[in-house]
Amino acid sequence: MLGAFMYFCLWAPLNTVRRIWWNWHIQGTENLPPRGQGMILCVNHLNWTDIHILGASLPLSHRPWWVAKVEMFENRAASWWLREMQVIPIKRGRRDTAAMDASEEALRNGAALVIFPEGHRSRTGGLLEGRGGAIRLATRTGCPIVPIAIWGTEAGLKGAALRKPIHVRIGQPYFVHAKNGKIPFDRMNALTDEMMLSIARLLPEQYWGFYQEKMLSQREVGG
Repeated sequence: MLGAFMYFCLWAPLNTVRRIWWNWHIQGTENLPPRGQGMILCVNHLNWTDIHILGASLPLSHRPWWVAKVEMFENRAASWWLREMQVIPIKRGRRDTAAMDASEEALRNGAALVIFPEGHRSRTGGLLEGRGGAIRLATRTGCPIVPIAIWGTEAGLKGAALRKPIHVRIGQPYFVHAKNGKIPFDRMNALTDEMMLSIARLLPEQYWGFYQEKMLSQREVGG
């Protein structure tokens, strides 16, 4: 209950400033599954402010869960704050079964779990090669993936204060299917590409990055 109140104390001021000053545009909130349905929100990552922008762009009913590197939990006060904000610690660069189990449990209990599938912020602005953790969660829990694109946050809070345009676009949810919950290596690569391309389709072309060639190929095929 305390965590929900603290979240509201962040969400409400950001939405107030968004409406009266920031040049901040949100599209596709109608694509979000109804609350109570677990969902994996897969988002590209440009700046640390993406976390605040995304959180405030979601309806209050869809208060999200997050995943963050375990080092952020080393300080006792920070650890308490992060856990109140529904953040799951993960050991980056290695297989972390505890983080996976906690994420699965949250999703089965109806969480809207945010995943940045690139693994870290893009220094170039373009999409980085995606990782398959979200795909594994989707197949194990049966929860849909919701692709979300953010752009215009490269300049951080200073850019927002100067009214540089910020965009959040939410795409159509989709389900990932796998026989017996097992995915062969080549199939995992294909599903990860599909996930990242679903984000790329929501972004302007200059943000396609690693997936530009694949996007251009799909454009040619589509005519």
